[in-house]
Amino acid sequence: MIPLRKPLTSSQSPVRRGLTLLEIIVSLAIFFGALAALSQLAWNGTRAGVQARLKTQAVIRCEAKLAEVLAGIEPLQGKSRVPFPDNQAWTWSLSVTETTFPDLLQLDVSVSHSGNSRLANTQFTLRRWMRDPSLFQAAALKKQESAEQEGQ
Repeated sequence: MIPLRKPLTSSQSPVRRGLTLLEIIVSLAIFFGALAALSQLAWNGTRAGVQARLKTQAVIRCEAKLAEVLAGIEPLQGKSRVPFPDNQAWTWSLSVTETTFPDLLQLDVSVSHSGNSRLANTQFTLRRWMRDPSLFQAAALKKQESAEQEGQ
């Protein structure tokens, strides 16, 4: 027969019943460090999403305003910080300058958004060259005059 062992008493071997204070402090430090890193990642993602949305809206608004100017809906005159009718936070500016090439105009359309914070501010500019519309008007008048003279 195998002799039975005598059970150990508490004085012979210490029994661990919980965590030490050092283990708790280390685990809390790891937890809060991970929480800080994850919150920073979430903030960066949110900021990038807001800026991308605003930049996309600025590009669309700028292209639409440039198309209005080229179609003749907006007069071909310089304007500064004109608010959009649907949202007063968005403004647009138009700059019309002559170039070194004869009868060629440079159009610069800028759109900007002014928000409550630095995060909500954005600006976008499109540049396009076009022929001076007065050339076409002068050519049309000349053609009309020549047609009238031939008719007489």
